[in-house]
Amino acid sequence: MISFFVTRGFRFCSLLGFCLCFSLLSHSVPAKAAADGRIAVHGAIKNSRAFSVDQLREMPSLLLKDLYLLKERKNCEDKDELLSVSSYRGVLLRDILLKTGLKYTRKWEPGVFIRVRGVHGKEVVFSFGEIFYSSIGRSVLLAYEKNGKALSLKKGGGELIVGTDVRAGRSIGEVCEITVERVDVKMLAYKDKKKKFVRPTTEHFTILDHKTEKSVELGPDDLKALPQVHIPEAVMAGDCEGFRGVYAFDGPPLKLVLKAIGIQGCQAGYDRFVLVASEDGFCSTFSMGELFNSRLSDNIIIALKKEGSPLDEKRGFATSVVREDSIGGRSVKRIHRIEIY
Repeated sequence: MISFFVTRGFRFCSLLGFCLCFSLLSHSVPAKAAADGRIAVHGAIKNSRAFSVDQLREMPSLLLKDLYLLKERKNCEDKDELLSVSSYRGVLLRDILLKTGLKYTRKWEPGVFIRVRGVHGKEVVFSFGEIFYSSIGRSVLLAYEKNGKALSLKKGGGELIVGTDVRAGRSIGEVCEITVERVDVKMLAYKDKKKKFVRPTTEHFTILDHKTEKSVELGPDDLKALPQVHIPEAVMAGDCEGFRGVYAFDGPPLKLVLKAIGIQGCQAGYDRFVLVASEDGFCSTFSMGELFNSRLSDNIIIALKKEGSPLDEKRGFATSVVREDSIGGRSVKRIHRIEIY
């Protein structure tokens, strides 16, 4: 199952077709905040609160200078169009989240994702990893100034700008709500480790798109047939296992793997995200924006080789690797399923 806390009526979803979950519209903090021009922050955090523009100005600021904003394409064949070249000042999304206090930390972090919603209903998703592990997080801004002048914010508390995105599809004019959520996948990995239980390896994984209800199974030969990316140095480190070394990995980009089920970059939908999970419940999320719209390009792969050799039994036949993450928290070994929400 996956737990949702949103303010757009009932939301129904399922994980592998066996769970139904929903949430109600009657959350008072976002509604009140939207009415007086603040940004409500709630969900899987310790302290739900709302930020006014004045409160954002009191926090450490960041300037994104001379940022080229390109129009989002409706079709993959469309020519790119320049919208503006502007400089923005504001507060990093991750600093706002740290100020409220995150409920899930350490080993639970990779399954967390963040929804950002504007006053007109537009919604985009960020994964925990891109905000806190990747340099993307050092460019996701809630801006209150543009070109040295205060933005005209009538209802929202800031303008969402993503400096590392290629196109401006994840920009939101006036933000009114930030919601932190976590995929609720049963975690068996740490019990397995304590009992020294090793699950049998598999030779395939399933990709499931919950929107279209399409699914497909992929094995080693399917992945080898895709273009391969070489990551010369990936840092493998984490809170639980500590520093494990810096290794080279090879495999197809995750965004190309998703094409097997019909996911195209220009039609991916920035309000959606991808879950990569092992059979023992260890999982990680990836936003469509970081997969299909990042200047970091083929940053996330499904690795088939480590140091030039096939993966060992511990990693299974496929594992996720993120070149640019500061730690290896999104390295999911023995991939069992990939789900698109």
